[in-house]
Amino acid sequence: MPVVRPAIAWLKAAPVTDPIDARHSPAIQFLLLFMMVTLPLNWAYHLFLVRTPVRPDMVVDLGVDVMVWTTALLCVRLIRQGRLRRAVQWFVTAMLVALAIMYLSIGLTRQMLDQTYPVLTIVLGGLILGRRSLWTIYALIVLMMWGGGIVDVVHLTARNYPRPWLGAANAPSMSMSYFVITLVLDRCVWAMRAALEEARKSGAELLSANAALRAEMQARERAQEMTLYAHRMETVGRLSGGIAHDVNHLVAIVEGAAERSHAVDEPRELRALIRDIGSAATRARELVRRLTAFARRGGAMPESFDATQAIDDIRPVLRQIFPAAVTLDVDASAASMVWMDRSHFDLALINVATNARDAMGASGRFVVHVGRRRRGDIMGVSVTLTDSGPGMTEAILRRACEPFFTTKAPGKGTGLGLAMVKDMLVRNGGDLAIRSEPGLGTTVELWLPERVEDRPLATVRVMVIESDDARRDAMSTALEDMGCIAVAVAGTGEASTILEHIADDLDVILASDVPEGTGHLVVIAPRRDVAADAAARMAINAFRSPGRPAAA
Repeated sequence: MPVVRPAIAWLKAAPVTDPIDARHSPAIQFLLLFMMVTLPLNWAYHLFLVRTPVRPDMVVDLGVDVMVWTTALLCVRLIRQGRLRRAVQWFVTAMLVALAIMYLSIGLTRQMLDQTYPVLTIVLGGLILGRRSLWTIYALIVLMMWGGGIVDVVHLTARNYPRPWLGAANAPSMSMSYFVITLVLDRCVWAMRAALEEARKSGAELLSANAALRAEMQARERAQEMTLYAHRMETVGRLSGGIAHDVNHLVAIVEGAAERSHAVDEPRELRALIRDIGSAATRARELVRRLTAFARRGGAMPESFDATQAIDDIRPVLRQIFPAAVTLDVDASAASMVWMDRSHFDLALINVATNARDAMGASGRFVVHVGRRRRGDIMGVSVTLTDSGPGMTEAILRRACEPFFTTKAPGKGTGLGLAMVKDMLVRNGGDLAIRSEPGLGTTVELWLPERVEDRPLATVRVMVIESDDARRDAMSTALEDMGCIAVAVAGTGEASTILEHIADDLDVILASDVPEGTGHLVVIAPRRDVAADAAARMAINAFRSPGRPAAA
């Protein structure tokens, strides 16, 4: 109704800070306003329509109602100022004064006709003012009832009634009835407040656990970053001898060409020497770029590159990792374009190769094979790295990619190598798989979605539907880092409302629950067992791949 909603909004707008009192505030305001309206109407009904004769006790009743009406008006003003408890204290006090006046003026028997004031006083005291106030109010009301009973006994005695004590006969039963009401209300309010306190404690514990988890995640990210950097620097140190040899060889080519240029006058021969110098300089620059890429500590910089060419470039590095007695075979011929940080791809190969070297020892065979393999509807590039080492048991194989899990001796490994490799692949829509049996060696497969180089990436417009704030923020950030336009909402209800207006402008929905009105949109349910940004990247890479799915 057009009037009800603004009225409810006005009642809820009172600036009450306590969460429990804020919930009680609209009902108490409504009660006070209801009494302010009904009390005058009740008197108008009896005086002008029913034409009830005016008796002396009605004057007392009218005075009491005027006092209650005035107090109700004052209490509404106090609640609108945010002082709910003070308002209830004033109103309960006014009600108790009114009851005392009525019981002591007209007695218990006539007051039994209307129990609104006593019950209302007990309920308000129990809900708002607490247990001590509740039982204090009960005790005062019982005293008033007995006082009213005594007044009835006095009146009956003055009339020479044969059994005047009957005037107080209802006091015991009334006292017991109100005791039961007070006890039930006390227990209910206590249970409600106890449940609320437990909920508050649970909420505080959850907030504390969430803060601790965030701190742990940040510490783990820092540790992973430092370990990744340490791996790079270790690789730089391990390769420094070979790099120095290669650089010296290139410098010797430049120096030789420069020396020969002094004795050559033919322009054609000079141009040939200059080409040799330029070629050596280009190779030296690429060598230095690869070395600094390993040592670089900055964030990832994905690019499109040929995985086959990258493996061919890093072949000398792989050769230097293994002892001379280890055979290195590389089977990479077909072009295979992928999207990833080039240094991360190189580092993934080096991590797997280093593990293979440690497993095989002084001799063995390490095979690198590049091919194309489809996973679901997505064509991708598969790089398999096979060693002739002792292999792994089923128990070790299940935990091989767990962070900090290692079978190496203390101080020989961090247990983060394969975990980081898998994380780097998943972040780019790929994955890592390991096959191994004891005595038959180990095969590690690195899989990445194929990237068609001449096909530009379109801007993908994505709606993220996720109730968890941290996960929703992580997914939105990851999508924006990928160049997507992200619209994040907390639930399917909000999503359905938005879809009514912008469904035609969206490409993908990332959601666990599918809202209505998805229409032609691609709906992808991200897995809960991987990082949020990884799920987003896998989803968008799947969308951008040829033959994109209608749902995943």
